[in-house]
Amino acid sequence: MKKFLSMVSLSIFAATFAQADQTSLEKNLQKNYPEMNAKVSGSTPFKGVYEVTVGDQIVYTDDKGQYFFVGNLVDFKNKENLTAKREQQINKIDVTKLPLDQAIKYVKGNGSRVLYIFSDPDCPYCQQLEKELTSVDNVTIYLFLYPLKSIHPNAETVAKQIWCSSDRYAAWEDHMINQQAPTALPTCSNPINKNLALGQSLKISGTPTIFLKDGQRISGAREAEDIENLLNSQK
Repeated sequence: MKKFLSMVSLSIFAATFAQADQTSLEKNLQKNYPEMNAKVSGSTPFKGVYEVTVGDQIVYTDDKGQYFFVGNLVDFKNKENLTAKREQQINKIDVTKLPLDQAIKYVKGNGSRVLYIFSDPDCPYCQQLEKELTSVDNVTIYLFLYPLKSIHPNAETVAKQIWCSSDRYAAWEDHMINQQAPTALPTCSNPINKNLALGQSLKISGTPTIFLKDGQRISGAREAEDIENLLNSQK
């Protein structure tokens, strides 16, 4: 019994000590690199090396926050990219909390599967994704107009024109696939500013950004076959 209690006490002490280390590390990071907005998100299999999130990216640092390691931590024995797995976990969202009234909804086929997409009308990768989506059927897509005006100065106006169109999806598709500029005046009530605030809260820094039914985040364009595989992976 004494041996058991000693083991329990040791475990509690170790856990408390580890938590203290992480708290101290996070304070150091906030003090020395306030612009990074870094958060300690966990430990690693290596003693004294911690996992830190910077935006939606994982990096690694020592227990003082002096040295940083950028790259993938790979378990060669089990052939598993631990960094990619953790990024997928920490970047998940609760899609049930998305304000769908701020999105353009369009249904293809029976609409049995679902995608949530944040897209910039002047983003070439978003245009590429839209072309790939023409080959994907039986899906409901919620499209959040997300113009990155720091990169595409005219994107916000185009996004508003698309939202103000009588047929929003047709205007979107014409612009993205057929290179036909929308003609509606950008003066109607629109959710663009709300979408920008939403995207920032979800740490969306690039487009397109896709979310699956389970909240998994996919960054960048994907080919139709990859999209099908991702959709079919959802229960």
